[in-house]
Amino acid sequence: MKILYYTWGENSIKDCTECMRALGWEVDIFSEKMSNYTNDDKFCSKLREKIKGGYDCVFSFDYFPLISETAMDTGIPYISWVYDSPHYTLESLTLANDCNHVFLFDYGLVERYRSEGFSTVDYMPMACNIRRLEKMCAPHFNNPKHDITFLGSLYNDEYNFYDQIQYLPDYLKGFLDAIIASQPQIYGIDLSGQLMDDAICAEMAKYVQADLGEGFRSARNEILRNMIRKKITSNERRNLLSLLGDHFNVDLYAPAKPPTDIRVNFKGYANYRDQMPVIFASSKINLNITLRSILTGIPLRVVDILGAGGFVLSNYQAELAEYFTYGESIVWFESPEDLVDKCAYYLDHDDERKKIAALGHEIAAKELAYEVLLPKVFA
Repeated sequence: MKILYYTWGENSIKDCTECMRALGWEVDIFSEKMSNYTNDDKFCSKLREKIKGGYDCVFSFDYFPLISETAMDTGIPYISWVYDSPHYTLESLTLANDCNHVFLFDYGLVERYRSEGFSTVDYMPMACNIRRLEKMCAPHFNNPKHDITFLGSLYNDEYNFYDQIQYLPDYLKGFLDAIIASQPQIYGIDLSGQLMDDAICAEMAKYVQADLGEGFRSARNEILRNMIRKKITSNERRNLLSLLGDHFNVDLYAPAKPPTDIRVNFKGYANYRDQMPVIFASSKINLNITLRSILTGIPLRVVDILGAGGFVLSNYQAELAEYFTYGESIVWFESPEDLVDKCAYYLDHDDERKKIAALGHEIAAKELAYEVLLPKVFA
């Protein structure tokens, strides 16, 4: 198989291409920058010229309408494996193109697009490079340097748009604030999706612009819901980390410094390829607090932790139960109080914690490794 791999600078390129080549596939890299997702003649011309080299398909992480249009014009399949959520280029009218084979790691999103008539969308969980992670992390399995670690953003930046809205009427803001306050107590049910119906979204749209522009379907309602989901996640991560910081030694790796009222040890940013796996392997407990726009799927963070041999303590996600057994290969918490109790328990039960981490790693190697999933993606 000969693959033209488009890269936009994603973290996974080395791991993915290494495993593609280990499978015996030929891979060429195309890295031309796009000036626009829907209109860039220079990019399309260069991609069209590159395709003339003779390829079985074009591949990218995440979905790009320009690649789909060029692939359609040249009669070549376009395979997209999406790991961002939300990922609004999926709202492009090009998603229906027959050349597309688009894989999402979230059953909830797959069902949504399928119900809207998109047969080009299918399911595939995210993957990791097991061989590299085992070689890199094995020396750290029995040498923990962290008690509890969370690696991820608190979204305390200019992209937390809900905090910037100061002009909603009181009744509407009260309704949205009630969803934001209630959701962290509930796992497995998306309150934003259930309670923010068309009427609420239409009312909110009077005050908040939510339009993707020409070439895209109207995704107004989902954009507004995701704005609330991001605010929920920001609050949830801050509150849970602050709660844990009252009881335990918690290390935070994040791109931005946390507010001073969150009692954690801020460690700065961790490089995805070289630093992050070692942190996961050398932490007694690795937290996963899922971005609420991921409805049912297993976040890449969980896959990376398991691949590195780390112990995962996650919020409940429906798809975790499809791959792992609670208390045997992974552990999830059901409330803030439950999170504190489980942290205390597993910090005091080293052998049980290590056994769960080892079995979780074994399942990840069998089910979530690139060499396992790539043949399914390209089938």
